[in-house]
Amino acid sequence: MSSSTRGSINLLVQSCFVFLCFEICYAEDTLTPGNELKDGDFLESPNKWFRLRFFDLGYGVSERYLGVEYTESYGEMKVVWVANRESPFNDTTGFLNIAGDGDLVLNDGYGTSININSERPAMSSSNSTTSATLVDSGNFILEAGEEIVWQSFDYPTDTILPGMKFGLFGLKQGQLRYAFFTSWMSPGVPAPGAFTLGVDPNNTNQLAIWRRGLVYWRSGDWNGKVFSNMPDVILEYYAKYFQFKYILNENECYFSYSLVNDSWSSWIEVNSSGEVRLFVDMRAGTGRTLQPLSSCDAQEKDKLKGCIEQKPSNCSGGDKFIITTGRMRNWGIIQDNSSLGLSDCKEICKNDCFCKAYKSAQSNGTGCLFSGDQKGDHLDSGNQTEIFYFRQGKARRGICWGLANQGTEVFIHELGTRIAAIHGISGTNKLKLKGQQDYELPLFRFSTIENATSHFSNANKLGQGGFGPVYKGNLADGQEIAVKRLSKGSGQGVEEFKNEVMLISNLQHRNLVRVLGCCIEGEEKILVYEYLPNNSLDSFLFDETKRALLDWKKRIDIIEGIAQGLLYLHKYSRLKIIHRDMKNSNVLLDSKMNPKISDFGTAKIFGENESRANTNRIIGTYGYMPPEYAINGLFSEKSDVFSFGVMMLEILSGKKNTAFHPSNGCSNLLEYAWNLWREERSLELMDPTVAETCTATAKFSQCVQVALLCVQEGATDRPTMSEVVPMLGGEMVNLPHPKQPAFSNLAREGDNNNLPENPASSVNDASNSGIQAR
Repeated sequence: MSSSTRGSINLLVQSCFVFLCFEICYAEDTLTPGNELKDGDFLESPNKWFRLRFFDLGYGVSERYLGVEYTESYGEMKVVWVANRESPFNDTTGFLNIAGDGDLVLNDGYGTSININSERPAMSSSNSTTSATLVDSGNFILEAGEEIVWQSFDYPTDTILPGMKFGLFGLKQGQLRYAFFTSWMSPGVPAPGAFTLGVDPNNTNQLAIWRRGLVYWRSGDWNGKVFSNMPDVILEYYAKYFQFKYILNENECYFSYSLVNDSWSSWIEVNSSGEVRLFVDMRAGTGRTLQPLSSCDAQEKDKLKGCIEQKPSNCSGGDKFIITTGRMRNWGIIQDNSSLGLSDCKEICKNDCFCKAYKSAQSNGTGCLFSGDQKGDHLDSGNQTEIFYFRQGKARRGICWGLANQGTEVFIHELGTRIAAIHGISGTNKLKLKGQQDYELPLFRFSTIENATSHFSNANKLGQGGFGPVYKGNLADGQEIAVKRLSKGSGQGVEEFKNEVMLISNLQHRNLVRVLGCCIEGEEKILVYEYLPNNSLDSFLFDETKRALLDWKKRIDIIEGIAQGLLYLHKYSRLKIIHRDMKNSNVLLDSKMNPKISDFGTAKIFGENESRANTNRIIGTYGYMPPEYAINGLFSEKSDVFSFGVMMLEILSGKKNTAFHPSNGCSNLLEYAWNLWREERSLELMDPTVAETCTATAKFSQCVQVALLCVQEGATDRPTMSEVVPMLGGEMVNLPHPKQPAFSNLAREGDNNNLPENPASSVNDASNSGIQAR
């Protein structure tokens, strides 16, 4: 045999081996401890009908999701379950693995992790072999030995698969679980949308669809064979393919369905329009989408029984919209809110008598554009056509006017008297600030805010900041809000107000507080936020009773959440932002104790290539400012890193840097922590209230070291937040040794930690450095 022939045979054998290895490595159905499912890999069910993989949905958005895909959907990708529908990743660095405690953990490659199976019970055997398998039904199950400890079928998204049970479970055990299905926000966004399908808790033998919490459709009672609100012709048609089953006992009540032919496959979906659609694949090269079970958004003659009459608007132009192709010349109003889907746009436009037409603002189907145009010649079916929804009948013409305020050009567009009651934006207009780019935010009327806060009563007052008082409010639809009202004598003013509006309307992250709108009437300047029931982090940390509620795990979660929020501000938001006033009183806690950074009045936008700046108007809080900022007015992202380090030490110790009582010759908390760390006595810094819950002493010491790295005196020595996040996640085993912190005398005893304003300072006065109260 010639050498060339032998070489060809060897090459062929190697190629076969590589191909075989590829099939083994990337077409398995099971994930085991020690392995990772990376972006680009997939698990595949043995029958090859389903794959678990990372995906995006196009529409010019790079967001990545992990989900189960039905592989034979005839040209259109069908995702039947999504693990991180509310928390997409920004790139392809994500991976799935099984953690040491047996949890399924989704990681984004930058230190953020999502525990997919957080609802699972404790495992009965700690030494069981854990594995996660994608089975033929499309169910993704986590097993410990022979025991199923969690499965995706128990926590569905928008799709029902054969064999899946949906209803109420754990009735007798007192551990109620409700399995229901929530539509996507839009075909391009898997986040929970407006419609939910499930068993009616008040009448468990029927199904219902809710739209934003209000009943939208009912199936009618189940009589053992059919639902009473479904026409016979449809039920006979469905009987050719499906068999529904209803189970009711003392512990559970649920529906499920199967196919008359086990070789077929199927799915049922509640879509972003509120329709329940069924698909059946008869495995003969044909797939069929059947007539919807519910269709309440159709014209009157096409509607199915069971649709609940929705509250009509008071508009003389009528509530009906027709889908139209062509071009509207003027789309004057925008609600660029990713939590609004097309059905929300319809509801907003329907209830606003100035609105004539609506469509999605973004290519992925989120956000809303509205038009108040009335003239027929504004309908143009030229070459650039678009799809929108046009109100039948006449709607009143909209109003547009402008006003100038403190050098800021403000345009208010009147689109009517009500915007999206589901988001608590009632009686609003639209604020548009013109600058280097446009910023838009819903604008509340003062009367709406006044009524919501019981005329700013002391009973509704949540606290007082440098900006002014903060009140709790309740909008007419019941939504709770937080209202921040600029005090007439506030050290802050229009510039800070404008700054916060411009910044926060462009930011969106789960660890940043969400602004709902603002109010500008006369001298009134008000910001309206989501209400966070647990108030600020410092109200827990430094309260002798409430601090015990912050156990070790909560404190670590809070630290990591704040770090993620800062990382977003510094690196991943559309604008590079330096907060400049990070402290624990500016971190708010939601109902689940998740941290959200607030108060952007003094924040600074940096250019893409800008790394630091200086100011003659030093704004901040004693004890949290780095020396280069307090003394020379120099600030950069490392300024926020310093403040974050101080916050970490406060969270770990339960001691306030600005109220630290000298101990062992130490003037402040930083020096105290530094000395303990040098003497390898870091555990003595631990807040006594978490001592019982903190078994990870090495983790505590590591956190102290990370905090000390952040508060080093030299800004260049401090890590960036891109480095801090993996440090906190344990990805860096050998941490650098910190240098001496800045033992600043700015940390003074007592609770009055605000900086006195220098009356000689001015924004435009470069001759003096002013320090402004916060």
